[in-house]
Amino acid sequence: MPSLVELFQLGQLLVLAAALPFAVVAARGFRETPFGRVVRPLVPITAAYLAIVATKLVAPAASTAASRLLGTVAVALIAWAAFQAILLLSGRREL
Repeated sequence: MPSLVELFQLGQLLVLAAALPFAVVAARGFRETPFGRVVRPLVPITAAYLAIVATKLVAPAASTAASRLLGTVAVALIAWAAFQAILLLSGRREL
């Protein structure tokens, strides 16, 4: 029987896998708009977190290095999306 941690990781994997198509639709739908710069990083962010969880489930021994690398990429993309949102909402970028 899987442990509670494994069940939560599996649930997280399923939620992120379900969120990935929505992120793709949002990124493609807002592609030509100013808000598209804010939404564009959602796809690689979701994919990075999905890869982190999948690595923890498939190869727990190799998950530390992969988690650090993918987590750093995801956090950098989140910071970029936040920066784009600040530029858009502050009026420094035209609508």
